[in-house]
Amino acid sequence: MMKQKLLLIGIAFAAVLMVGSLAQARVAQSVWYESIPDGADEEGFSVRSKSAALQAAFANAVYDEALEIIDYDISDVRKEELHNFLTPRAKAYVTSYRELGSKQLPDGYGHEMSVEVSVNRPSLTSVIKRLGFFNTGAELVTYNPQYSGVQSETWDKLGRLHQLYGLRPDYNAPLVLVMNTVDGTWELSLQGAGTPISAQSKDLDEAWYQVWGEYFAQSKTPQPAGNTQHGVLQVRGWLFPDGVEAFDRVLREWVGSASDARLDGVVIQSDSVVARWVIKSKNIDRVLTKLSEYVNGRGLTYEFQPASE
Repeated sequence: MMKQKLLLIGIAFAAVLMVGSLAQARVAQSVWYESIPDGADEEGFSVRSKSAALQAAFANAVYDEALEIIDYDISDVRKEELHNFLTPRAKAYVTSYRELGSKQLPDGYGHEMSVEVSVNRPSLTSVIKRLGFFNTGAELVTYNPQYSGVQSETWDKLGRLHQLYGLRPDYNAPLVLVMNTVDGTWELSLQGAGTPISAQSKDLDEAWYQVWGEYFAQSKTPQPAGNTQHGVLQVRGWLFPDGVEAFDRVLREWVGSASDARLDGVVIQSDSVVARWVIKSKNIDRVLTKLSEYVNGRGLTYEFQPASE
């Protein structure tokens, strides 16, 4: 019985380690108002509870992680559509969180909370791929629209979907999207790329995601890769060497692999522990942004020296 319990504990511990290795931790902020100034427009104070602010922090963390996965500049309109898409789904990509505290804003009404949020990056990466971001970095994907029964009020929604997925209608394109509505149900069929991809739904957004998501998921286009940068990172302020070991694991997650963050030395001084890493990353600036968030409130300081070209 004791061996069985130890085995179960070991399996559970391994599962925790696995989840941790798949998640990226980042700090997100959100503001809420328990009360608002007399005569103020309530639309500007829409978040009215701490629980709603927590959900907003989740959305901000997931959105920031998505932009990091995309790793190239996208238009403000596409950013807005991506944020709108992810916000109601954000909690599904949060594996854990820790509230770091809150403070009252100078106006005396609002409160700002800081939350450390761990985001399931592989799962979110899959969604970003299905939204077409890996295929539309250089140019939009064109398709031939063959619509019937589409009412005028639907065109605005189609325009937003085009922005989100990086699509452009072109009647000369070989890829054909047949779309019609029957008794309030949307029927879509994407043809011209092998086996037709079809979907039916009362919700156009859902049918669109099923069809185009499957199309982009089947694509062999790899995730965009930025230019690798490298340099030497020195962090000081730990009281014990155990802190270096814990941070080493976090840093390796940030840069993407163990080989891209090599611990180069540890010095135990009279007042603190100092450690140095040789790191490389597609985007050093984002790693340093994560680092700034990490050291905040932990009594740590850091210096980064870029490698000479």
